[in-house]
Amino acid sequence: MKQMLINSAFADQVIVNATLNIVYIKPSLHRDSLNLRNMQHNWLLACLSLFASCACAANDVLFNFAGKSFYNEQHVLMLKAGDQLPAYEVNTSVITVKPRVNSLRNQLNGFYQQNGFQVLRTAATGFMDLQLSGANDYQSELLKLANSGLFAVVEPTSFGRYTFIPNDTQYSNQWHLPQVSAPAAWDLNAGVASVVVAVLDSGTDFNHEDLAAGPDAFDSIWRNPGEDAWADPTDPTTGNGIDDDNNGYIDDWIGYNFDQDTNDGSGLFDHGTGVAGVVAAKTNNKLGVAGVAGGNNSAGVAVMIGNIGSFAPNGAVLDDAILYAAENGARIIQLSLTIIQSAAIDAAINAAYINHGVLVVNAAGNSATPTVDYPASHVNVMAVGASNQFDGRVSTSQYGPNLEIAAPGVDILTTTIGSAYVSMTGTSFSAPMTSGVAALVLSRNPMLTHVQVREILRNSADKVGGYDYDYDVDFPGRSLEFGYGRLNAHAALLLSDSYQTLSGAIFLDGFEGDVIFKNGYD
Repeated sequence: MKQMLINSAFADQVIVNATLNIVYIKPSLHRDSLNLRNMQHNWLLACLSLFASCACAANDVLFNFAGKSFYNEQHVLMLKAGDQLPAYEVNTSVITVKPRVNSLRNQLNGFYQQNGFQVLRTAATGFMDLQLSGANDYQSELLKLANSGLFAVVEPTSFGRYTFIPNDTQYSNQWHLPQVSAPAAWDLNAGVASVVVAVLDSGTDFNHEDLAAGPDAFDSIWRNPGEDAWADPTDPTTGNGIDDDNNGYIDDWIGYNFDQDTNDGSGLFDHGTGVAGVVAAKTNNKLGVAGVAGGNNSAGVAVMIGNIGSFAPNGAVLDDAILYAAENGARIIQLSLTIIQSAAIDAAINAAYINHGVLVVNAAGNSATPTVDYPASHVNVMAVGASNQFDGRVSTSQYGPNLEIAAPGVDILTTTIGSAYVSMTGTSFSAPMTSGVAALVLSRNPMLTHVQVREILRNSADKVGGYDYDYDVDFPGRSLEFGYGRLNAHAALLLSDSYQTLSGAIFLDGFEGDVIFKNGYD
C-alpha cells in the first residue's frame, strides 16, 4: 500500500505516502483558519504515527516456521533462514511436503480434497509439491499441513536467484573474481557510490570508457561535492580557477595531481589506471571488464584520484595525498607502492587511520623477501600479498609476519590508459582487490569502523595453500605466506552482517622495522 486515504473533519483529503515518507493534506474550504491549524496539527501527528507503524511493520517478522522467518517487503512475502543469509521471495502458491511412511493414501487424498490442495508433482525422493487453493493465508496453510500429523516434512518454497554473472565483454578472462567469490558477493551488494576509495598512485585515466560516464550514463569517478564542476567534464583546464571548498586545492573536482600541483589527476604511466580498474571498473555494463566493487549496471564505489608521481611515487607529496584523501571523505586509501620509511608519511598514515577512521591498504611488495615493504609494514596499514590461480603464493610476492592477507595477483585483466585493457601481475593488483572487497563490506554495512572492516577481511579469508596458519601462538590463524588467508568477498559480506556495534579498538600487531631501500610502484 503505497498511499493511504484518511477521512478527516478538517480536510477534503489526507494522503499518507508511505513510500516517499510524505503526508499530503488538502484542507476543507469551510474550516476557519484557527480550527484548521489545531486540527491539522492533531491529524498530522496521527498520520505520522500511522506511517511510522506501517514503516516498522514492513520490516517486522510476521511469523516463524521451521527455523525460517517470514516478513513483508513492499507487500511481497519474504523469508530468511538466518540473520546473515539473504532473503528470498516466497512462492505463496506452492508448499512442499513429504508424507509420513504410515500415512495412508486415502487419508492423504481425503485431506487434500477437504482443504483444496492439489498435488502438482511427486519426486522419487517422496517429496510432493502441493498447489494451494488461495482461499486462506499462507501461514494458515503451512500450519494446517504441519498440524495434520500426516507429513514428516512441511516446508515453504521460494524463488531463488541466479548468482550474478556480469555481461562485461572480457569478464570470462577475469579468473580472479570467481576465485575470491565476487559473483556471490555481488548478489548481496555490488557497491554504492557513497563509499569512496582513494587510489593514490600514478594517476588514473578518468576518461576511460570503463571508468568514466559513457552510453551507460554512470561512472566510477569521485566528484568533489564542494568544488564547482568543470565546464568540460573531460578537461581539467575548464575549471573556474577558484578553490570553492577552501581545502587548499583549486578545481580539485575529481581529485588532485600532488606531484605536479595541478588538478589533472591523469598520468602517463598506466599503473594507477590498472589499480583503479581492479577496484571499480564499471560492472555489468556490456563493456570491458568488471571491477570488484563496480556496481551492477549502476554506479559502484567511487574512486578518488590522487596522482603522487607518474613514474615513481614522490615521497615528498605522499603524506599530503594521504591527508587529502582522509579529509575529503575517503573510507579506504589504496596504495600499491614501496618507499623508504618517513616520519612525515608515518604521521599521515596515523592521522588517516586513527583520527579519520580510514582503512589503509598497501601491496606487500614483489621482491620475494620474507618481510613486507614500507609502508605495508606500518602497523596501521593492511599488507596484502599475491596468490595465484592454484591458491599458492606468487613466487615474487613478499611475505612474513606483517602480511595480513593474500589476494590474486597474476594475470589480472584490468583497465589501462586510452580505454584499453591489459593483464597485469604483482601485489599492486592484489591490494586493490582487497580494497574493493573492503568497499563492498562498507557498502553493505556503512556503520562499520575501519577496524571492524579490517577484522572482517582477516576473519573471513580462506585458509588455503597448505600453509601453517598457527606458526605463531600469539597470532593464531595467521601464516607467513598468506597472513590470515586468501581474500573471500562473499564470506566477508556475510560476516559483516554480524557486526552491529561500533568499536574503537586499534590493531597493534607489531611493527616490522626492516625496509627495502627502493622507491617504486609494486
